[in-house]
Amino acid sequence: MGSSVIDKAGRNAVVTAMMVCCGYIVCVSPVYIFDMLFISGVNLDPGSWYYNFVTLLMLANSVINPFIYAAKYREFQRGVRSLLSKMNLNQQRSQDAAVT
Repeated sequence: MGSSVIDKAGRNAVVTAMMVCCGYIVCVSPVYIFDMLFISGVNLDPGSWYYNFVTLLMLANSVINPFIYAAKYREFQRGVRSLLSKMNLNQQRSQDAAVT
């Protein structure tokens, strides 16, 4: 049983790493392609909607990793729930203190 748990955890880690890598490639490669074409002399407008879109896509890469981890790891999900419940509890305490 112990070996199958380790194998499953290893597969899960590999799948998660592949998802993170694919997310990185999808989010970052368009802006690098745009920049390489621009540097090569292709007539591209750095103020165009496309450049703004790929720049936002690149910034989105820093946002997607927590969602990938949340989708793949129950411990991460429990940790987020715990953190949110603590934040909610602290907010209720501060509201109760302000009312009294």
